[in-house]
Amino acid sequence: MFLFPSVTDLQSATAEIRRWRCGRIVMQAGKLVRVQRQLWCGSVSMAQVWWQSRHGRPDDDICWLDYHQPRGMPGFLTLDYIRSGSSAGYKTFLGACHVLDEIARIRGAQAIVAHVSTAAISDRLLERLGWERHLEHWSGRHWIRRFYDGYPESCLQRYLAT
Repeated sequence: MFLFPSVTDLQSATAEIRRWRCGRIVMQAGKLVRVQRQLWCGSVSMAQVWWQSRHGRPDDDICWLDYHQPRGMPGFLTLDYIRSGSSAGYKTFLGACHVLDEIARIRGAQAIVAHVSTAAISDRLLERLGWERHLEHWSGRHWIRRFYDGYPESCLQRYLAT
């Protein structure tokens, strides 16, 4: 099986993180396992999200976030997909979000955008994590995490495996 390049130390791998247009953050038990390069951004359908939330959710404690930089839009990242096992805790999910913020800082992104299509991720949780409603006149739940006024203080150390 072909494995894509990955890094475990974001501080020493900033050049790689800047070069990868698509990536996957993998967390387990509240700790960063790796940030892995993806060759293309995933296209996830609403049917796939519905099916996986009802029947295909794995029974593990792994959470991953897929993201990409849209072509021609270097100031933005798109959060494409979140996969979370039924045993993955809040710390694991929160850690993945903080790692995504750190990747945005490394890449110099002004914002991260997402179309949240599952009710399992509440509006209240997104607001607590610094996201705002976006494109409210469009159908669906569109959210944005802006960094126009700077990036949050890094708390990456608490999610690194020791």
